[in-house]
Amino acid sequence: MNLQKEFYKKLDSDKIKINWNKNPIKMNLFLSFLKIDVQRCKDFLGSSTGWTKLINNEYNLIIGGGIIKSIEYLDNLQFGAKLDNIYNNYVNPFYLFNVLSNDGKIFFVAYYKDEIYNILKKSDQEVKDLRQQLKKTKKLNDQLHAEATRLFS
Repeated sequence: MNLQKEFYKKLDSDKIKINWNKNPIKMNLFLSFLKIDVQRCKDFLGSSTGWTKLINNEYNLIIGGGIIKSIEYLDNLQFGAKLDNIYNNYVNPFYLFNVLSNDGKIFFVAYYKDEIYNILKKSDQEVKDLRQQLKKTKKLNDQLHAEATRLFS
């Protein structure tokens, strides 16, 4: 099991979307976290309606943004090849940790703090539930062995 992939997959890539977010991330802040260069695309579907796109072909990175009230915000990330989803390349920022600065990593851990705690809480509950189920199954198993021993004696 790839722990990072299993963990990162549980963090929603939609959290950074402009229209789903009361606290969108300014693009210049996000770009300051990158350790790689990106080039701004000028002519693409949506460029005339306030959407922006930056790319790095070497890392297969596409950064989507949008301009609201003259401020550019991060909207989506596409990275690698179907890392999180078999249908597309959209990912959450955790998949980019190898190209983010330490400040960027700290920022996104704080940004996703509530979601991370919820994942941990859910995992803890699943472990608790499985322990209860194991306890019941073990008790039934002991009873089955006792009955089989009684039947064979």
